[in-house]
Amino acid sequence: INRKRKRKKQKKKIIKGKRINIDKVRYLAFIDTETIGSIYVKESCLPFEIGVIIYDTLEQKEVFVKSYIVRRFFNDKYIMLSTFSATKYPQYKDMIKDKKHYFIGSVRDIYKQISNVLKRFNIKIMVAHNGQFDKDALARLGEEFACYNPFEDMDLLDTMEISQVITNGKEYVSYCKQNKHIKNAMGESAFITNSGRVRLTAQAIYSFIIKNPNYQESHTALQDIRDEIKIFQTSVDLLGN
Repeated sequence: INRKRKRKKQKKKIIKGKRINIDKVRYLAFIDTETIGSIYVKESCLPFEIGVIIYDTLEQKEVFVKSYIVRRFFNDKYIMLSTFSATKYPQYKDMIKDKKHYFIGSVRDIYKQISNVLKRFNIKIMVAHNGQFDKDALARLGEEFACYNPFEDMDLLDTMEISQVITNGKEYVSYCKQNKHIKNAMGESAFITNSGRVRLTAQAIYSFIIKNPNYQESHTALQDIRDEIKIFQTSVDLLGN
């Protein structure tokens, strides 16, 4: 009984903002951004893609899926070719033909649409991996284009924190050490940091869950979110939800 109480208390604590019991929340907004600017200078990053998946925690299924592309950035190939997703540009050109799941428009229109979706499902919590990066980038985008930011007052549930139930385990540490020779897209170890610690990236954690050390993150918002949903659900199951 004490263990269950401790687990529930832990799940409340990792939501940044108001103290909300996640057990009572049915719909969560999983968010992922792909950005322009240098990933080494976080203050320069602005999203060109915002992925939104509304996840039904009761039925454990997606109930809304859409990617929003900022037209101002996307139509400037020189800006796009300077992003971490530069090699994906032709893929994006093809993906946006899917009008059901992709919308390309102004930041104002994008934020208005997202706001309506969040209201429709009464969303109070956004979920993201290393989520403060996304939340800050979304705030900067709103400021840059003088738009209301629909994420401003949302609480944040960070899958990097909730997945500590995985990453603090001996099995995960052993897995990372065994696969430290495998490189990520930046040419660094995908599993061990330069300081010798295990990586807490979504790619590393998801690859551990599916037991495929060669797995490479898509770096497209919707697919990356699906990886994070798997991380979330696995972590919650281990926490005894």
